[in-house]
Amino acid sequence: MSEFRVTRTLNAPRERVWHVLTQPSHFEAWLPAKPGTAILDVRTGGSWRATVVSAEGEEIALTGRYDEISEPGRLVMTVPGDAVTAITLIDASDDTTEVIYAFDIDESMHAMVTASVDDVLGRISSVLAGIR
Repeated sequence: MSEFRVTRTLNAPRERVWHVLTQPSHFEAWLPAKPGTAILDVRTGGSWRATVVSAEGEEIALTGRYDEISEPGRLVMTVPGDAVTAITLIDASDDTTEVIYAFDIDESMHAMVTASVDDVLGRISSVLAGIR
């Protein structure tokens, strides 16, 4: 396995992107999770949990931990399956933010992970557009 990065630009300042990633109501909107279920202890060593609802209506509890927090520039967290995701936010021009997702994954997973990141960032962009 090797480090794999996906880099995209969001049309919002870094602090606003950080807020959407780390505030429960926004987290629920982009995950998407059942309203009122996200509990985020955003600190190094903290944890997160939320409940999603499947297409069949089944409630699924998701959990993870925060391995590194450096507000507002870096968030290293685990996602279901204990996969570590490092998210780096960099101020870019004209109130935009460069978002770098880094994963330690096998090359065979690159296309699937890129599609997943693009899907998540699309939902994050929708949340950002709603709070301008």
